[in-house]
Amino acid sequence: MLTPTQNETLRDKTYQLLWETGMKIENERIRSAMLEAGCRQAASGRIRIPNELVEEMAACQKKTQEQDQRDQELHLLCGIDWAHHVIWRDKRESMRQALQSRLLVSAFDCGPTTYYDYAREKIVPVDTDVFVTAKKFAQATPEIGYISTWYRQDVPQATERIDSLVLALKHTDKVDGIEAIDPATIKYLKEISEIITERPGDSSYLAGSECITSPLILERRSADDIVERKTRGIHRYHVASMPTIGVSTPVTIAGSVVMEAAEILGGMVACFVLDPESDLSGRAIALVADMRNGNSTPSGPEPTLVNLAVRELFDTWWGGHLWVEVFFSPYAKRPGLQAVTENFYGLWRYSKLLGNPDIPYPGMGTLNSGGTGCFVQFMLDMEIRRSQLATKEEIPIDDEALPIEEICQIAAADGGFLTSEHTLKHCRDLWTSPLFLTENPDPTRWPGDEKAILDRCDQMWRENLNHYEPPQWPEEKTRALEQVLVRAKREFSGG
Repeated sequence: MLTPTQNETLRDKTYQLLWETGMKIENERIRSAMLEAGCRQAASGRIRIPNELVEEMAACQKKTQEQDQRDQELHLLCGIDWAHHVIWRDKRESMRQALQSRLLVSAFDCGPTTYYDYAREKIVPVDTDVFVTAKKFAQATPEIGYISTWYRQDVPQATERIDSLVLALKHTDKVDGIEAIDPATIKYLKEISEIITERPGDSSYLAGSECITSPLILERRSADDIVERKTRGIHRYHVASMPTIGVSTPVTIAGSVVMEAAEILGGMVACFVLDPESDLSGRAIALVADMRNGNSTPSGPEPTLVNLAVRELFDTWWGGHLWVEVFFSPYAKRPGLQAVTENFYGLWRYSKLLGNPDIPYPGMGTLNSGGTGCFVQFMLDMEIRRSQLATKEEIPIDDEALPIEEICQIAAADGGFLTSEHTLKHCRDLWTSPLFLTENPDPTRWPGDEKAILDRCDQMWRENLNHYEPPQWPEEKTRALEQVLVRAKREFSGG
């Protein structure tokens, strides 16, 4: 996307912002480590970061840049959160093989806090009933390979993350790692990881990121998260910036690129000085202000341009390891055409800018900038993915696919192929959809409008749920998980 001159200019301005303004660091241990590493404290109290320290970190990142580039190929197929879980579990090759032979998709991104109730046509908070239904739906749907742990609103928030992970594992073995929210819960998430994987020191069920708050603030929760990971021997940090163009960054694309790059880079340097040999990555998730109403949305072209330009800077100068969604999530508040259009437009511009036409449709059942999960939208998104999978890259040409003698005989007899044995044998090879019907719309049967499609999606996910069977965990694992939860509740309730 960038010319060499543009690339150097944006790099230099990023360095200038990090040095002249610096980052606000809300953790004394990290502040001290950065000052000892060569940073300087400005009169404002911010920590000024020199180019030399950035380049020292970049030199370490470049050692694993090629592996990271291969890893990022996975996220185009299964989404960033699922890809990370696959990498942490060291299942890269088995996942690549599985994706070659069947449709496998991730569901609901990193975890909604609300649910779109299609029957009532309203957004409601995620409670335990919705949460359990989501896990059962995922377990009963063979095309779902991963589901996020939704955020429940009807349980004590101090232990919600631990409680929800244990509850999710009771209902599905497709759940992934989760955000700690409170750094004090990290030790329990690590213990759960060790129980499930049976690998000492494993932390694959701890996901989440160290989020930078604009402008250039490593706020206390994320800073404490970094320190706690280091303390618990979890040498893995994922630094994210999620600015809104025109609100928390300048309104121009170039200004936003520099701002987002500086935030992610500064956060990664903070992690680096505290834990130099760690697994360190970043994530760019820009949004843009809709100047008609002030809403923050990922749906315009500017976020993709900003995110991919930032990634290009990282790939060129700072050792890569910067992850960018194909498309974050529709802003649409309800399922249907708007959500599909936003997903397709996000995919189109990402593919256009990278020159890659083979990236699949990114929809995974989320609405409302990722904050709302919807089973109806998921079924619609999944069927679009299924239709893409049906388009093969090669045409089989052999005696079975090309029965030339039969073709000649039928053609010579002025006949047709519908009733031939060959057609009977292979007719089920043709693609059909349980959702997008080809019969003529008929108001007494299937009107063919958007509501008819969504009604069918609603019916389909409920049919899937009828086939639910719980995962069969060993009894000792189930008991161990319950014991973790009991100890966590005892600690955070003060009992």
